[in-house]
Amino acid sequence: MLSNNCQHCGEALVGRWDKRFCDAQCRNAYHNRHKGALEKNIQVANKLIRRNRKILYTLCPTGKATVRKDILDQLKFDFKLFTTIYPTQSGTYYFSYDYGFMPIIERGTIQKVLIIQWQEYMTTKPFDPWSRVGASA
Repeated sequence: MLSNNCQHCGEALVGRWDKRFCDAQCRNAYHNRHKGALEKNIQVANKLIRRNRKILYTLCPTGKATVRKDILDQLKFDFKLFTTIYPTQSGTYYFSYDYGFMPIIERGTIQKVLIIQWQEYMTTKPFDPWSRVGASA
């Protein structure tokens, strides 16, 4: 049974018989307060991945660029967070949505990264981690 009061602030409701909140602000506040811990973790991860994507986009507005790793470090780029892996014969790209990077190893350490924008041909050959199971190394 529905109450005649807003589920967030308790104000008396006016309008439809099945109304649960007095306005959009109360509805949003109620749902934000009742989100589970898992949902909040997902929001935090997505925020960090979006920040990574913004950094890659800023450093690579034309689709392809090589950048020193220390610049990404200064911008607080998180190399552990990404959405997609795309392996190639020359290395592996780690994507944050539509922008990705490939570490370039020089003198035994990562000195630079190659930044690219997702290309249409990459969709036709997506990464399948299960195709490597049982493959010889």
